[in-house]
Amino acid sequence: MKIKTLILENFRAYKDRIEIPFNDLTAFIGRNDVGKSTILEALDIFFEGDTKKIESADASMNGNSRGVRIGVVFDDLPDQVILDSNAATTFANEHLLNEDGDLEIHKIYNCSILTPKFEVHAYAVHPSHDDAKDTIQKPQRELRGIVVKRGLENNCNKGENPSMRYAIYQSFGDLGLEARDVPLNDDNAKAIWAAIQKYLPTYVFFQSDRPSSDQDPEVQNPMKVAIAQALGQLDKELEEITTKIQAKAQETAARTLAKLQETYPDIASSLVPKFKKPVWKNIFKLDLETDHGVPLNKRGSGVRRLVLLSFFQAEAERRRNEEMAKGEDRRPIIYGIEEPETAQHPDSQEKIIEALRELSESGEQVVLTTHVPALAGMVPLESLRYVERDSESQSISVREGHEDVYKDIVNTLGILPDPVKDDSLRVAVLVEGKNDIDALKSLTSVLVTAGKIDEWHDDLIFWTLGGGEETLKDWIERGYLDRLGLPQVIIRDSDRSSEAMPLNPSKVEWLEHTRNQPKITPFITRKRNMDNYVHPGAIARLTDNKAVLDDTLDFDFVRIDREFADCLSEARKNHDFDFEPTDHAGNPIEVRKDKAKRILNAYIMREMTADEIAERAVYTHEDGSERHEVLEWLEAIKVHFAGN
Repeated sequence: MKIKTLILENFRAYKDRIEIPFNDLTAFIGRNDVGKSTILEALDIFFEGDTKKIESADASMNGNSRGVRIGVVFDDLPDQVILDSNAATTFANEHLLNEDGDLEIHKIYNCSILTPKFEVHAYAVHPSHDDAKDTIQKPQRELRGIVVKRGLENNCNKGENPSMRYAIYQSFGDLGLEARDVPLNDDNAKAIWAAIQKYLPTYVFFQSDRPSSDQDPEVQNPMKVAIAQALGQLDKELEEITTKIQAKAQETAARTLAKLQETYPDIASSLVPKFKKPVWKNIFKLDLETDHGVPLNKRGSGVRRLVLLSFFQAEAERRRNEEMAKGEDRRPIIYGIEEPETAQHPDSQEKIIEALRELSESGEQVVLTTHVPALAGMVPLESLRYVERDSESQSISVREGHEDVYKDIVNTLGILPDPVKDDSLRVAVLVEGKNDIDALKSLTSVLVTAGKIDEWHDDLIFWTLGGGEETLKDWIERGYLDRLGLPQVIIRDSDRSSEAMPLNPSKVEWLEHTRNQPKITPFITRKRNMDNYVHPGAIARLTDNKAVLDDTLDFDFVRIDREFADCLSEARKNHDFDFEPTDHAGNPIEVRKDKAKRILNAYIMREMTADEIAERAVYTHEDGSERHEVLEWLEAIKVHFAGN
């Protein structure tokens, strides 16, 4: 499951009901004390985490303190679930989904009392017919009575509640389905809610404002998650250990009682051990030491927070490489991270956002807040949420998705584009990543040397990122260049994973729109991305046939960088691997998996032949003519060298 929407009402500054959409990566941006951290803390309260607990003071001023609402809408639901009777069912069969087919759970807190209590509901399209609306609350005994009364014995298994409920629902011609709150607090529904909780994501909350102590949460939180994950894989073994310990304890109690009765017969006739199952996660603790035996909590706050970065990266790596046992659904993790840039040197901030993006791409969700322009500038536009408070009504809104929002974010954070300092520049070339610039420079150098292109002037090109308009920084760059009047050549990746896959409609729309813009020449790669123009023969040749891609791969659409990274690892493990790639400045590039993309673009492509480039770049146009895609890009750039 993943969070699709968060719903708040009467919670702190969110007095009026608000619905906040989430992505795999969601970044909340706004001024101080506007309500960004409240969102992360609301999730921690909903998921009953270790950091925040609901308090009476959490009720909105002048709001309904008895109706403090935190609701979460989940999508990406499991195909089947076990809710009771150890029998498989679906949320749809139980009529527990809302109008959009999502699971929507609301917790309503009564904050008018010192220790708030809550009720839990599923907002769902649920039966309202008098004889069917409370079916999910009924225990097995009552369900059997209804089955007998309605003559449904042959339509269900009377030992399985889901089977009986389904038969009961099917026996009605009209269930009177309507969207309403379905209580999950009492009777059998309470057990169903307990079962639903086992399928909900695990929420891990990292705050920026934390005490520094021997039990520093900044250190302990990731380690607690590591312990919880390890324990989760040892459930059966731990249960066996618990059973054995309980049996041994009972044997000891029996021997003690026998001796007691033998020696002091009037003292006790029974001695029964009251065994409490251990909470394993509270038993195991991990301590970390750094250089020279210095405890991690004694290091600077920046170093401690980099523990989180390493934890994120390790988790992303593990999620990519570890496949779950067939048929098993894993419980996803949601990372709520408040100001991840806190106490970090600017050089570390880019690594942080890259790690968080990588984590979100690995299947988890990441929710963060930030004030730092550089960090916000690297977040995909669709992930940005602008939180603002109306100066008059004091109500809070969370906006996304259109040009005015990005302008407001720019004004709030003061993000500025990289300046163009050289008046002699003739053309801006916008691509999606730094490695794409390396690729184009590599391909150009080969084709110029081979005489396929003449009079190339790299010093007249303003290279920048922003071809995809996928980040706030990209959006700013585009607006800045538009105002300067520099002609632009934009090359975006198609991101297709096969020849049969059509372009994303948003890319088609972008291409059609941009073609009509003055001084802009747009391209979308015919292959998946820039890496796919590398020739596998060049990889084999330059690695002395020790890193060779599988020839059954679809080289046009596979993730070449990942395949090459695996080949590098195997080559280093199994061979005396004398491979020393360099970048365009002649500096060595470390031969590591995480450098695979840079090696491909800055080195392998630079050492390709013109014929190898042609083999990868030549295609048949819709008009039947044979064309060279890379030359098309470079000619579109070159045409501006003579001036505007």
